[in-house]
Amino acid sequence: MKKIFPWYIRAMDYFLLAMTDDDLDEFNINNAECQAKLFDAMKADFDRFGPVSKQRTLESLEYLYSSGQIEKLWGYVVPGAADVEEVEDKHDFLRALYRKLSGHKLEQKDFGADVELVTDPGPRGVDIRE
Repeated sequence: MKKIFPWYIRAMDYFLLAMTDDDLDEFNINNAECQAKLFDAMKADFDRFGPVSKQRTLESLEYLYSSGQIEKLWGYVVPGAADVEEVEDKHDFLRALYRKLSGHKLEQKDFGADVELVTDPGPRGVDIRE
């Protein structure tokens, strides 16, 4: 059984969650410059991850993109606690984020029917050092 760990995406949320209300008022997640700043911050977080954490993050993005469940699982990418407008094109957003993190194009992937979505980070939370 293939396990997918979307909480690893959430480990890159600091940029959005640390914004002040004034910063959030000026931040337009659909604006290319704002997205570039967000992706740069997420990449800086990602670069501190260990190899297992990087793999789990990229697999989670691949799964969200390919599963047909983007709307259901979107909160792992942009947390609801970050008071930003709705991303207009979630597929493009995921493709751009994936390319920023991995340097590769995000492709549709068949995960098969035997997938477990691990939605509980556990008592220790996500250990990005792995």
